[in-house]
Amino acid sequence: MSLSFLAPHDLPLACRLFDGMPKNKKASRAGGADRIGALPDAILQHVLSFLQAREAVRSCVLARRWRYLWKSIPVLRLTGCSPAKEFREFMDYLLVLRDRSPLDACLLNFSKVLGTDLRGDMHCVNLWIRYALLCQVRVLSVAFGGLYHLDIGHLPLVSRNLTNLELVNVHINKKLLCFSSCPSLEELKMTKCSFLVEEIFSRSLKRLRIEKCWFYEGRVRIFVPSLTSLELTDAYGKVPFLEDMPALVTATVRFTSACRETRAKSERTANEACGDTSCECCNGAIAGEPKFCYDASCECCYGYDDSKEGCVFLKGLSAATDLKLIAETELIILERDLRRCPTFSKLKTLPLNEWCVSGGHSALICILQHTPVLENLSLQLSKVPDYIKPVKATYNLLEHSFASENLKIVEVTCEEVDERVHNIMKSLSTCGIPLEKINIRQTNKSSGCFNFVCTGFSSP
Repeated sequence: MSLSFLAPHDLPLACRLFDGMPKNKKASRAGGADRIGALPDAILQHVLSFLQAREAVRSCVLARRWRYLWKSIPVLRLTGCSPAKEFREFMDYLLVLRDRSPLDACLLNFSKVLGTDLRGDMHCVNLWIRYALLCQVRVLSVAFGGLYHLDIGHLPLVSRNLTNLELVNVHINKKLLCFSSCPSLEELKMTKCSFLVEEIFSRSLKRLRIEKCWFYEGRVRIFVPSLTSLELTDAYGKVPFLEDMPALVTATVRFTSACRETRAKSERTANEACGDTSCECCNGAIAGEPKFCYDASCECCYGYDDSKEGCVFLKGLSAATDLKLIAETELIILERDLRRCPTFSKLKTLPLNEWCVSGGHSALICILQHTPVLENLSLQLSKVPDYIKPVKATYNLLEHSFASENLKIVEVTCEEVDERVHNIMKSLSTCGIPLEKINIRQTNKSSGCFNFVCTGFSSP
């Protein structure tokens, strides 16, 4: 076998691969028996799979027994380096000389490679990905550095063996997230990716994590009917449309001000004038001073309501038993969804933060109305946010107690027990929640951290 693909400095490094290992004196007296070399091929290949591919290839110079073992290791760990040309040449040799034995995992990591070095080599990256799929890879990870979103093509992935896919800093367009040709895919993780797609589609997917990703102009539809776990955190752009997920068990959702559908962002970027000179939202009570009405149904202030056919977001979460819903700022899409609030018939655990009590407690009350088997409710209150303002939104509030009979505890975590906490306790009591089930946890550096159970309150 030719070793021309090894750099000159690789050979001495390969010879030193096992330097530092303790010598076995008994083995030396017995004639230097090679205990490691006597292990079965499968075990040696398993050991080699923990090395980077370059180090695994270097093992071929250790002894005749090792010459071809690297060709069939079940995991390829490929970490790119600059200049990209050197890594590309190594990969060209690797793909030619390696056999096509099945792969458990292929981990492509280009986080330390400058994006400008890779832009001209994306066709090579696509080739490496397709090679892994030809080798029936089960776990595939593709990660780029943090400065560029690199396009890995628009053709959908085709594999009957792929079960786990992870993408980091990948620009995703067209049909890449249509997994109709990946019937075994169960887990998808995407971090710092950008989407120019219409939908994320998979009938087999069970776990989905989308973290710090960019959703561009259109509203992406997520159709994953077999999903059991969802994590959607710190998304940029428009909130995606969630189709029904009847198998959903746990969901963690966190929105920040990067979301385009926040009240504050809508206020800064109201639509152009609607053409009605009497519209105060566009023209203002005084010419040249547009008004902001704080009505979530007002298209002049909040733009076109594409949720008129139903809930955009909450309905897709309605089958969950554990739901964490955090918003660091008021989200218009949640206000709109609450007007058509679905029933969370299985929900038992629900952590929320102050978004549900901003501008009144209508959102909190609405949620309590639609969670008939809720057992644990927690409210995390930070300092009073600047965005809290009176809101004219109204919901179908009932006049009688409607809190879940299964409710065991309501935990309110706050820095100080102020008027806001006092009013929340009143609202919870009005909903039929006994005060002894309300646990207040105060976290204040000056007063320390302590818990107490509410037994009553008086008007301030």
